[in-house]
Amino acid sequence: MSIPSKYRQVKRAVISALRSGKFEHEARSAINVKKTGQVTAQFVEVLVTKSDGTQYSSSPHHNAPAIDVHIIESGGWYVKFYFVGDPETVFISVHQ
Repeated sequence: MSIPSKYRQVKRAVISALRSGKFEHEARSAINVKKTGQVTAQFVEVLVTKSDGTQYSSSPHHNAPAIDVHIIESGGWYVKFYFVGDPETVFISVHQ
């Protein structure tokens, strides 16, 4: 099975953002957070690095359809994020 080129590009970009610190978390209200502070950029990088693209998907952001929201599932974790500009990455959630 071949890995889609879009996934490879997304994976490289999100790993670069994690390594450079050029990312932020989407501000959301009414969130029940169980593991605040336990997920580091290095942890997310390991999850993304281990992913093989078979459980990758993307769809338009509900408030901004021109922006793709990317979901990478790895090791029972879901990493959900999008890109705004270059190289800004915004994480929506990282959860099991």
